[in-house]
Amino acid sequence: MIEHLSNIFKRIFNNEETIIFSVIIILSLIAFSLFIEVLTPFIISIIVAYLLVGLQKNIEMYNVSQPLSTIIAFSVFIIVGAAMFTWLIPLLYVQLQSFVLDIPRLFNDFLNFVSTIPAAFPDLVNSDQISVFFQAVSSELSSVTQNLVKSSISGIQSTITVLLYIILFPILVYFFMFDRKNIIEGCLKIIPGNRAMLSQVWSEMDIQLSNYVRGKSIEIMIVGFAAALIFSLFGLQYTALLSVLVGFSVLIPFLGAFIATIPVAIIGLLQFGLTFDFWMLIGAYILLQILDGNVLVPILFSDAVKLHPFFIILAVFVFGGIFGFWGVFFAIPIATFIKAVWN
Repeated sequence: MIEHLSNIFKRIFNNEETIIFSVIIILSLIAFSLFIEVLTPFIISIIVAYLLVGLQKNIEMYNVSQPLSTIIAFSVFIIVGAAMFTWLIPLLYVQLQSFVLDIPRLFNDFLNFVSTIPAAFPDLVNSDQISVFFQAVSSELSSVTQNLVKSSISGIQSTITVLLYIILFPILVYFFMFDRKNIIEGCLKIIPGNRAMLSQVWSEMDIQLSNYVRGKSIEIMIVGFAAALIFSLFGLQYTALLSVLVGFSVLIPFLGAFIATIPVAIIGLLQFGLTFDFWMLIGAYILLQILDGNVLVPILFSDAVKLHPFFIILAVFVFGGIFGFWGVFFAIPIATFIKAVWN
């Protein structure tokens, strides 16, 4: 057994480039796990710049020079960012504030609804089970309230940091767009010796990563706008908050749709009750999720995701547990990267 493992390691680490490449991967994973909060604005800036580079290349296809296409792409980013901060962010803030103030009423409505279940379904639930449920909810509510107070204090303390990130964000995107060649060349100079394998892995990853990031961005916008349209037609409360939640839920493969369904169902149930409008809302929402999973995803990711669903879910759990949100977001690219390195 030991000899077999030794032969595997000798076959894998048979040259200097493989060893250097392995060290770089290990050091990168350690840096990400230790400094993920500090690196967050840089990661977001790189993702946005990556998207804008794709937009720039599409603009160049219309016989537009590279400098002008870069300026146009960056201008689009500034306009969209300004629109978000003047319209979407304030709207989300107002609805979030309204939701926090409305939590006691929503909680009472939920308790009233639960108390009616034994009478409506006596064969499924009895009053003793409801009493136990109320006791568990009451004990959990006190801890949740304490956590909300602590989060509010920490949120106030981190306001300056958020404002600093907002100021630095467009500056970082500008540098990653207009000076990306020098940045890439500077990073490559750190790697000694021959870089043939690294170039081969990057050439394979560049296409799939570009398709994945661009596809996820398009999927977030389409699903988010479609959810906003459905919720608005039914007059659902907190439409903007729930639409953004549903849009970003696509970042978590397979599990995100289930997670986003819970708040949508709860708000719809408390607002409409078990009425025809509630079932129509849930039906339209499930139809959206079916179309997303069976129509939109195959169209957007036919060339980007070439992994079995089992390995995708495994990657979400493993890298999400290690790196948190960014591990979930980059679970598929990291798994694709590991596959490319292994090949």
